[in-house]
Amino acid sequence: MSPKYFQLDEAFTRKVWRKLKDNQVPIVDTTRMGELAKIVAQVNTDLRTQAYLPSIGHGFLGIQKGHGVTRFVPILSDIDMAVYYHICFELSESILIKRPTIFGGWHSVPKSQKAGETLFSDSEESAASSSLQDYFSDPFSSVLWLKEWREFTALIGELCKQTNIGNFVVQTDVANFYDSIEIPRLVRRLRHAAPKFDEYIEALEVFLGYWNRRIVGYQASSKGIPQEIISDASRVIAHFYLQKFDGNFLEYCASNGLTYVRWADDILIFGSSKKKLEVAIHTASKMLLSDGLNLSAAKTRIFSRLDFAKYRGVEVLDAITKNDEKLFRRRLRSALQYRKSNEIRIDTIFRATIGFVRRLGAKAHSYEKSFLTEEARDNRDLLLSLNARQLANIILIADDSREFFRFCLDKAISVPFSSSKATFLHMLRRHSVELIKAGILQADLSKAVEKIESASTDSEIITGICIPATKKV
Repeated sequence: MSPKYFQLDEAFTRKVWRKLKDNQVPIVDTTRMGELAKIVAQVNTDLRTQAYLPSIGHGFLGIQKGHGVTRFVPILSDIDMAVYYHICFELSESILIKRPTIFGGWHSVPKSQKAGETLFSDSEESAASSSLQDYFSDPFSSVLWLKEWREFTALIGELCKQTNIGNFVVQTDVANFYDSIEIPRLVRRLRHAAPKFDEYIEALEVFLGYWNRRIVGYQASSKGIPQEIISDASRVIAHFYLQKFDGNFLEYCASNGLTYVRWADDILIFGSSKKKLEVAIHTASKMLLSDGLNLSAAKTRIFSRLDFAKYRGVEVLDAITKNDEKLFRRRLRSALQYRKSNEIRIDTIFRATIGFVRRLGAKAHSYEKSFLTEEARDNRDLLLSLNARQLANIILIADDSREFFRFCLDKAISVPFSSSKATFLHMLRRHSVELIKAGILQADLSKAVEKIESASTDSEIITGICIPATKKV
């Protein structure tokens, strides 16, 4: 018989905390790591006596979504993150269903690896993080994330070539997805899917009810899961929440000659006519209503199949995956020419190109390097959406790295969003050696910290956590 409580595993907690120590917001430091065993013992006592309750956390990190709209990511305590990740990763192998056209709920840390070494080397993880597409996400394994993403984009590319699935595709997503997940409904489904894990699900219910205490106090929440700083745990829960819809909607699509694809909360449906796709969106909306969810009207668009391939930049991404330099340049030129009179997902192409150009090294041409630096100068929001590895890469790619470093710094401190400053500081902590080798002076790095600190007086996250951690490096 399983116990009425679950316990933190010291080795797995160390794995979570190491990730938090090297993060955009490093809430764990060396001193804290040294106290891990004692803290785990106390938390386990609280869990056994049902005295555990999430703390109010460190606050929120503001992330720009464009036009001044801000998403606030909660910076939870290291204890709460350990509890959350224990629960979600223990449940994941029992609750996640792998379906051929559904992506985004990968197992970034398989159960068998909890106490072992990482699956991939630091260099492999760093290289993969150059091509991450999820904005402000820092998964446990960038390699596994990228593998999943490439499978998704390869599927889109193949579907866009198939004439037998119809000439149209509709793109949409679930509106305010994480904030709309109903906790009681989620808990009921978890108990049905994983009846042997009652103690974990009970602890998860407590966590989800009170993770947002900074806002709701001691009034338990009935809706919403955190968009936490690493992102893997909440992604497991969110992916599971949509699985009932996946099963029902896949059956509907199969019966009506449609093809359904999902990445996280982004939905694609391929079909033979716009009318059939409109009916499908209506049907999906009805199905999601029973889950307390809605589709976003603003993000729902119907494309021709060939126009959608160009919009998503699938040919450029395919050339990058194939590591074909000549094909990449030819397709990048074509995509940028198409962009002059049509909309494309330049953010996807931009991030993928950063990673590819860094892999090319000395073989990279001025054409693709100029594309990156000019796009960064013209598109501030896109530049400020990069992660630390991508930001360092584009600075290293620039002809005058020192000048471009200063340009990126000026952009990071010119906006009120604290995420751009957190990422810049993360880059300084993680990639300062590379930056110095490229001609950026130690004095430039120190001055950058001073400027960010001066521009962040309204952010306790930056001044209280990110700045002190960067000054120690």
